[in-house]
Amino acid sequence: MKKAGMTLFAAGLAILPAMAIANNDFSTVTRVHYVMDCMAANPDMNVYEGTHKCSCVVDKIAEVFTEKEFEDISAGYMYKNLPADRGATFRDDKGIKSGLKLFEETNANAYEECRIR
Repeated sequence: MKKAGMTLFAAGLAILPAMAIANNDFSTVTRVHYVMDCMAANPDMNVYEGTHKCSCVVDKIAEVFTEKEFEDISAGYMYKNLPADRGATFRDDKGIKSGLKLFEETNANAYEECRIR
């Protein structure tokens, strides 16, 4: 009985990293780009503080979005303010609007949790 319990425990430990990867699949490049953009947008933080806080934010975003979803949503977020027809696609599409709303909420909550003002 004791051996069976240890086997199940070991199997559970083997599954945990796979589950973490599935829920948090951002590539290193995506994470670095986000952290660099975050630090540029928040120049009042020093490099050490910015690296840690912006890494925290991208980790929180990765809990909600897959990398593909994040790339699509962040493109929509950047281009929604383009003038006239060029930005209309991003402003008027209902699917994009709902994704943008979730992205904005997630980003705002992550900034608050990671203590970026």
